[in-house]
Amino acid sequence: MENRIMNQKVEQALENEQFYLGSILAEGMLVEEATLSMEHFLKEEHKRLFKLLLEFRDENKTINLYSISQLGRKTVDSLGGIRYLTDMALSVPSISSFKVYEKQILSYWLINRASHLARDFIQRAEDAININLLNQLIQKLTELETKTVENTMNFKELLIKRHEDHLSSSAEGLTGVDSGFRELNTLTDGWQQGDLIIIGARPSMGKTAFALNSVLNGCLDDRVLATVFSLEMSKEQILDRLIAITAGINLMKMKNPNKNFTDSDWDRYTQATGYLEKVNIQIQNENEIPSMRAIIRRSKMEYEDKKHVVFIDFLTLIKPTGFEKNRHLEVEQIILELKRMAVNLQVPVIVLAQLNRQIEQRLDKKPVMSDLRESGSIEQTADIIIFLHREDYYNSDTEMKGITEVHVAKNRN
Repeated sequence: MENRIMNQKVEQALENEQFYLGSILAEGMLVEEATLSMEHFLKEEHKRLFKLLLEFRDENKTINLYSISQLGRKTVDSLGGIRYLTDMALSVPSISSFKVYEKQILSYWLINRASHLARDFIQRAEDAININLLNQLIQKLTELETKTVENTMNFKELLIKRHEDHLSSSAEGLTGVDSGFRELNTLTDGWQQGDLIIIGARPSMGKTAFALNSVLNGCLDDRVLATVFSLEMSKEQILDRLIAITAGINLMKMKNPNKNFTDSDWDRYTQATGYLEKVNIQIQNENEIPSMRAIIRRSKMEYEDKKHVVFIDFLTLIKPTGFEKNRHLEVEQIILELKRMAVNLQVPVIVLAQLNRQIEQRLDKKPVMSDLRESGSIEQTADIIIFLHREDYYNSDTEMKGITEVHVAKNRN
């Protein structure tokens, strides 16, 4: 009975290793999220594969089955063979659970290692009564525990570092990334590192236009790099919008420039594309937070000298990383992971969000906090919540034609 239970645990551990490595084979950027080492794996083929994946990462090589297959039959066979690797990549239940697999692998290794130390202590204690053996066991178990905890600064070190940050702050300009809007900068001093910013509005209020204007204005500073995760539009559509904004061209004309453009439009188009070639913007379509996090971490490693800012369009299209019972819990998990990503990577994360349609039933159409879908977790976790409102969308007789109001509903700082 005991042997059967032990075999089941080993099988489960090996399965977690397969899911973990298979996730990286299926989504190469996840290697940036990996925190394990070779010793944490049970199977020799898995140790060799993980070592190879880390080498690919360090050499900036693309990770996929094809790249590995090109290493030669002898190397591939030492990893279990191409069929084994293919099955590994295809059998992953959910790539989004990458960190769950990692945690399970580490937990098994820790328990296994602690069991080995305890057995060794019991065997040696049977031969002699020696309190030093117990002290040695406690010390080794403590060392084992500390391996799983990241080194952190103590309070004094944090205080000294923060003091240095304040002394080195510029007397001019912004501490954060320029939002592109003067009054908003006055309230926030720019988009700040570690902040989660939610920009909420009903459809057709200009959320994406607002965000892209912020991107372009922020990137006027060559030290800023913006990453735009567009989950609703293609990269080409986002690029068209950036060109239209920069050139001051009606977006409808971009559908067919050769048919709709005047000579003046072409001149402005050429100037706009020339300008956009120089700005630091990358457009991505990933819709899972682990993949987003990996891209941002890689970007920060490649461009250490840049201030990074992240825009995500939009919240409800982000794929959850687990299987929650209802949408409310899914959104709560997504929001917490976005905030954790902002803090851990020290980047401002700006997320666009749709508001509930109940707003259409009210006399006063200006958004309030309760209009956010699954608002509880968003209200609690977000550092800044901004609402956009266009009165002329609801009332054609208003004097506020062509004006978008920006309401800062929450500003934690």
